[in-house]
Amino acid sequence: MNAVCLREDWIMGTQSTIRVLHLFSNSKWTGPAEPVVNLCAALRNRGVQVVFACAPAAGSGYNKVQAMARARGMEPLGFLHLHKHRRPFKNWADVRLLRRYLNSTTFDLIHCHLDNDTEIALSAVSGKALPVVRSSYEGAGFPDDRRHRYFMKMCSAVIEPSQKARQTDVSRFHVAPEKLYVVNAAVDTERFNPARSLPDMRGTLDIPAAAFVYGIVARLQTHRHYEDLFTAFAGLVKEGRNVRLMVIGRGTRQEQVAFEPVKALGLEDAVHFTGYLDGDDYVGALAGMDAGLFLTPGTDGTCRAVREIMAMGKPMITSNRGMLAEIVTHETDGLVTDGSPGALQTAMRLLCENTALRQSYGVAARETAQTRYGMNQYAEAVLDVYRNIIGRPVL
Repeated sequence: MNAVCLREDWIMGTQSTIRVLHLFSNSKWTGPAEPVVNLCAALRNRGVQVVFACAPAAGSGYNKVQAMARARGMEPLGFLHLHKHRRPFKNWADVRLLRRYLNSTTFDLIHCHLDNDTEIALSAVSGKALPVVRSSYEGAGFPDDRRHRYFMKMCSAVIEPSQKARQTDVSRFHVAPEKLYVVNAAVDTERFNPARSLPDMRGTLDIPAAAFVYGIVARLQTHRHYEDLFTAFAGLVKEGRNVRLMVIGRGTRQEQVAFEPVKALGLEDAVHFTGYLDGDDYVGALAGMDAGLFLTPGTDGTCRAVREIMAMGKPMITSNRGMLAEIVTHETDGLVTDGSPGALQTAMRLLCENTALRQSYGVAARETAQTRYGMNQYAEAVLDVYRNIIGRPVL
């Protein structure tokens, strides 16, 4: 299929008629799954003809990606395997099936979101003038390896989540800067809205009404710097402050990473482990916080939980790791620290003591989420990338 020219409806500002195939090589509702499905739905609302494909098999588990796509009015394609990790024979079959499908169905471009679906798509479009766009969810840039060097060379465009990632990838992979677009990752500000009626998770967790509650959403893993957080929090407790810490998440090493250190510090009554939360229970837990914490990116390099907490009108305390300093503006909608226990304790104490400052940061955080991280802004920015790619010759 040849590249097409800019269409009149783009110039007039009406709905788009672009046709896009989105590939997502996973069946689990983790990492970028929710943002991808939300993006597809938002693009459809703008008239983009979106076809969505994800892994149809989920082992013995529940395929929530398929279920959530259907809930948003999209029936996922079911003939591709789209495993998360490379499987040579399954990938080979997917390439043949996808190539056959592309021969019978017209698209303006393919939008990929994970490594294996990108590899499959690039092989399937070999010899075709069909652009492949890749979204990155690596806040500090892609790993420097052969696979990602190939992706950077062959994809028509890469959508980066941060300036840090773009600068790193331009330098690391020696690609033209104009090939990489920075688009702020999004949060569903209607779901994460402090004005909604939500479960009282403070009451569920028996947190005193007068307590000041810090909250963190992160898996209980060794690299997430929980030891620094617990040390900082213990310092506040020793000062005699009426504070609580809500920890939302779970992990295979949670005993070693969290439960044992909290017990050793004598914090059992002050730290509340919720485990994994979903639906409105999760949103209600965020609503029950007075301030949010986030210390280092995990598997989701875009740190989506930070935007979700901000959307709930809560000020953030973060470290200056990954792309966190691009999400939270220091002394505007939160505090960015070096991540050390002393710096964390100082920031936590400030927000606890200064009610006016905390409220000011919280209002700014909600406004930032609505104006910078909303789904409308995200979808429109991605649509602009599509327009630029389709409106120029395919290399």
